[in-house]
Amino acid sequence: MNALFSELQRSVATNNIDAWVLYDMRHSNELAWNILQLEPNAHCTRRWMVIVPAKGRPVKITHRMEQNPLAHLDIHAVVYDTRDSWERIVQEHLAPFTQVAMEYSPMGRLPVISKVDAGIVELIRSFGVEVVSSADMLQEFTSVLSEDQIAGACVAAGQLRETVMDAFGFIRKSIERKGRVSEYDVQSFIMSEFQRKGLTTDAAPIVAIGPNAASPHYAPTRLVSSDIEPEMVVLIDAWCRHDAPGSVFADITWVGYTGEVVPDDVESSFAIIRRGRDEALQLVRDRFASATPVSGFEVDRACRGVIDASGMGHAFIHRTGHNITTQVHGPGANMDDFETHDTRRILPGTSFSIEPGMYIPDVLGLRTEIDVIITHDQQVLVPSEPIQQRVLPLMSQGWSV
Repeated sequence: MNALFSELQRSVATNNIDAWVLYDMRHSNELAWNILQLEPNAHCTRRWMVIVPAKGRPVKITHRMEQNPLAHLDIHAVVYDTRDSWERIVQEHLAPFTQVAMEYSPMGRLPVISKVDAGIVELIRSFGVEVVSSADMLQEFTSVLSEDQIAGACVAAGQLRETVMDAFGFIRKSIERKGRVSEYDVQSFIMSEFQRKGLTTDAAPIVAIGPNAASPHYAPTRLVSSDIEPEMVVLIDAWCRHDAPGSVFADITWVGYTGEVVPDDVESSFAIIRRGRDEALQLVRDRFASATPVSGFEVDRACRGVIDASGMGHAFIHRTGHNITTQVHGPGANMDDFETHDTRRILPGTSFSIEPGMYIPDVLGLRTEIDVIITHDQQVLVPSEPIQQRVLPLMSQGWSV
């Protein structure tokens, strides 16, 4: 049995669970695929199960005609073929246990880890076995980054921040030259910079004038794009990673204004979300400095409390932040007590965003977003520092962050 299964068993025992049951049908559980290091393009059309007990030997259950996808797992193998043999073998191998963990969330409250269908949960419960969520164990095997990944993410964050600043400079020059530039033009500029710097992304960045930014996931296209003109708020939300296997995303949002002086109402609104962001970041720093656990929902509460107190809580319509891995929205703890109640602890070696926003439909959208990395020795890093403190007056002389 290799080191992976030793670590899996250690985690199962530490969490006082009898066994971890990893199940998949046609790549329905990508978390299990990642944990067990299956080839992403493996031809896998039949259901399989891997049972990892706290003590004893792990076992893999695969279909007679489709054993290759799990062939690299050097553990005890059992083969099924008929539907009756599947149920009999699963029951037999779960018989020693009273409680098992699966990628399941009670009532679907943490959908990011809810990967096992209700029918399989019902089947296992019919054997008299309790099914609990593997959420707390999952992070350790799906979201903790290596030292090299952390270093790469820090470099990518610096390159991303530089690119966003250059995009604001591109906006300024375009307005000075011809009085306008389209959102799509700026998006295209950013994408070309990514390519030049060896960066990649899973989707084009958000570039949005104020009313468009009131829809948090608005993004321009070649066919749908507004012009950025003088005296406009413009929001840029961009994310990228190095174009290499295992690279981790950086994800930031900045806001500028295409005038020499930012209007007071825009600046005061931005100050509210900035204070919320900073309150959340301070909570994380304080907790790790004192070696006190901190959960995702607590970070959201810290941020949201500031915005609620300002009277603008109704305009903050999404969670405070998300986990970041090789996916921009990773499977680890989200900073969320709004869309979900994420009780998962923030672990050393993980990355996440803090990104409060304020959205007034058809009028204005503002957001400030930073990435936070917790190192393995529990230091709190903000790799894209310095972070935004005020709306950038893009047409003023010598504007800076």
